[in-house]
Amino acid sequence: MQHRHTTKKKFHLSKRNFWILFVLFLLIAAAAGFGYQHRHRIRVAYNQLGVAKFTRADMTSVQSSMTKSNDQRSPQFTENKLLSDVPSSRYYDTKTGQWDKVAVWDSWPVTKPDGTVANFHGYRLVMGLTSKGQRVDVNGVKIGLYAQKISDNESDISSWQYLGDVFETSGEGHSGKKDEYLDMLKSEWSGSTTMMHENDTTLRVFYTNAIVNGNQAQALTTAKVQLDPADGSDWNSGLTINHEKASDHKTVFVGDGKIYETYDQAAKNKGKVEDSFAMRDPHFVVDGDKYYLTFEGNTARDSGEQGAANFKNYSYFGNYSFYKKDLNRIKSNVNSNEYDRAYQANAALGKLELNKDFTVKKVMKPMVTANATLDIMERPNLFEYKGKWYLFTCFTGKSLSTNDPYLINKNYMFGYVSDNGINGTYKPLNGNGLVLQGNLAESDPAYSYAYLVVRPEKVVNDQFVVTAFQQSHTFAPSYIMQIKGHKTKMITNKVLDQGALNLDGKTYKATAQDDTPTNK
Repeated sequence: MQHRHTTKKKFHLSKRNFWILFVLFLLIAAAAGFGYQHRHRIRVAYNQLGVAKFTRADMTSVQSSMTKSNDQRSPQFTENKLLSDVPSSRYYDTKTGQWDKVAVWDSWPVTKPDGTVANFHGYRLVMGLTSKGQRVDVNGVKIGLYAQKISDNESDISSWQYLGDVFETSGEGHSGKKDEYLDMLKSEWSGSTTMMHENDTTLRVFYTNAIVNGNQAQALTTAKVQLDPADGSDWNSGLTINHEKASDHKTVFVGDGKIYETYDQAAKNKGKVEDSFAMRDPHFVVDGDKYYLTFEGNTARDSGEQGAANFKNYSYFGNYSFYKKDLNRIKSNVNSNEYDRAYQANAALGKLELNKDFTVKKVMKPMVTANATLDIMERPNLFEYKGKWYLFTCFTGKSLSTNDPYLINKNYMFGYVSDNGINGTYKPLNGNGLVLQGNLAESDPAYSYAYLVVRPEKVVNDQFVVTAFQQSHTFAPSYIMQIKGHKTKMITNKVLDQGALNLDGKTYKATAQDDTPTNK
């Protein structure tokens, strides 16, 4: 009897131990799973730590921002003279025996290393994208050079002189090292140019090598070009580009596949709408003794991969409650263009640290990303003002991941600010990043785009110049924008001359653009 009782007791103890061990196993497994997920979230959060996001909530807040004030409206002018072409922007067509127009659109001034407009031996210089006759969007785009004499004290568009192509031949001044990307160059797209030292006769040019292969492969590229006096000794005689002395022409960066997407990675992603690939618009920046290059790119594995992952990170939407609502709405129609655009969207404003020979020293994390919201953030420019670093970018409403006609039929400039240095965390200006909204339809002759904020040599009343091109494919009248800390304001009651780079020139009356575009 005693034996049977002991045996039974041992059986119950064994059974209880089994369940204890089983529960412990489940707890350990759950903890391990939680640990993995937690580590995964930590990895994602760490990789995106300090990276600003242009969110879907920011995008949808644009319309309400515009109804509250005129501070982000683009000015609209009525002076017909402000629709003029650069008179000297012409070329002689040997086939027809006639002089024809050289169209110019995206442009940028030659600056000093601090970002202010350079005085190149008595001239202001501007580089712009050009083509003979009419504007072309793919092959055959050339960077042209324009000069304006400072001593003439002229600010109207006739004071700009067209000097021709910066590079007479493709890859002119090739560094001599094997460069497969430069060898495939088809078009020269936007960039930046710096006069590195006072009294230099050379300029350091950064631009986009548009290889234009299928999904428009691109590469960040640099070269050194030389300008000489037109008569060989007297700078007052004008300028000429010395094509024989171009040098150090080379590819800088094409993406690393980890932080920034490569063309090959993007080409594999096929969707119902085009997946935009970007490795373009390099903007050179100097901070102390360090060289940086900002650019437009796309996120990759370590910075926020596109695709289904765009719908799993609520920070791309802005906040969790909006995430649940907006995600359900988007996923209710997976066959829509909005879904496909949100699935593919992964624009990034990237940054590299460069060596003194303008090669890559360090691939840095993006300053801003726009997963699920936007696939194109063009022409980033970055400068310091009053201890803060300001970053601006522009894009058209057609690039947004939305079906909202209000947002689509506009164009924009957004801005961000870092309070803790060039490598600090950038926060959206004005709460959601919106700095300027243009409402004119593309068919309007005064339609403007490719906005670029220019820091004057002397800033007065916290005001800056905003340049652009307009629909007639020439310099647009320059706008005035005020920057105060984390806030900006467009001055809408006046505009400057076409192509103006300073604030002390002639102004023309203007009004704030209406909020509804015409001639869509």
